[in-house]
Amino acid sequence: MPNLRDQFTGKIHEGKLSAEGRRFAIVASRFNDFIVDKLIDGALDALRRTGATDENIQVFRCPGAMELPGLARRVAGTAQFDGVICLGAVIRGATPHFDLVVGEATAGIGRLAGETDVAIAFGVLACDTIEQAVERAGTKAGNRGFDAAMVAIEMADLYSQLEKTEGVGHGTPTHITRRSK
Repeated sequence: MPNLRDQFTGKIHEGKLSAEGRRFAIVASRFNDFIVDKLIDGALDALRRTGATDENIQVFRCPGAMELPGLARRVAGTAQFDGVICLGAVIRGATPHFDLVVGEATAGIGRLAGETDVAIAFGVLACDTIEQAVERAGTKAGNRGFDAAMVAIEMADLYSQLEKTEGVGHGTPTHITRRSK
């Protein structure tokens, strides 16, 4: 079967991994901070490696993962940022509370991503054990904070390209707009 992408002659739009000149917010929960602090470190590392300066990065902390969507919405609504990186860690316990928190945090952040011109990245760990969380916060399985920041960087660039491309992305209703350049 031939690869149809190789035969495609239309335009392909992709974001570049450059944070230079862009502003980012990291919205992170304090609950399980021994894990979340490592996710923040990973996000800061990704932002700095791709050209962001500390002056163009702000970190906002909230009590837990349940509060992430609300805070992220407020931060995105300031129109000061090109991207918002949502970080948290929810570790399963003996009650169904885990499922409720993870479900609501995921749904809220997902809704926000679809309603705004600001690039929203999801970096909330949902782990069965502390060991799994540690692995995803900078040891065996990489750092999901770093990964989420890279998503925000790429999407911020792609959104910027869409604004500059006539006929692409125009007329899409949004409730929260990205900061003006």
